[in-house]
Amino acid sequence: MKKIAIFDVCDTLYNVNTTFSFLNYYFKKNKNYLIFRKIIKLFPVKAINYLFYKFFGKDLIRIIGTFFLKNHNQNDITKSSSVFVRNILSKEVKEKIFFKLKYYKKQGYYIVLMSGSYDFIIREVANYFNANSYYASETQIINQLYTGRYKKDILMSKYNLFLKNFLQFEKLAVITNNKSDLKLLKLADYAYAVCNKKSDLRFWKHYSKINCIEDF
Repeated sequence: MKKIAIFDVCDTLYNVNTTFSFLNYYFKKNKNYLIFRKIIKLFPVKAINYLFYKFFGKDLIRIIGTFFLKNHNQNDITKSSSVFVRNILSKEVKEKIFFKLKYYKKQGYYIVLMSGSYDFIIREVANYFNANSYYASETQIINQLYTGRYKKDILMSKYNLFLKNFLQFEKLAVITNNKSDLKLLKLADYAYAVCNKKSDLRFWKHYSKINCIEDF
């Protein structure tokens, strides 16, 4: 693989966070989940989660949200994620980024999706966009039932994943909205930061090599 293009998914290819968008869809009639959704909107909860993410690289809200998957059947989740990607997420595609994906595909780049979202979602997304490969957070399954835990969480590991799996390349393009992907963007020949709000522009302007794609 001489030419590689890496695309983030949540808030990059789509306007939404696919993890919580799926949970909202799948548990829309679950009373406990609906209470959870109200609680995580409270400022103290958001503040604690922000500090925990900043210092430990863990998203507590995401971890707790995942626990709702416990004891749900693998086949049911797979079927629901397929419907979700085609019927719900298809309405949230960012056209500017989709055009970038099509452009790099036409230029012969190997298209890779990298996302901290659930593997069962990103697998469907990769099929939807006809990507060559994908990397996502693995959810633990025992006896075809989800445990509500992560087997492997790649939320903060994209740079190391790339170095491990792509030892040689001629050209690299990276498109992401995540500030945590800065090291990966610095490595790229063509680096694009998706700016979903004006404050993103203020952050990325300090890096002349990184091009901002405004989407607000």
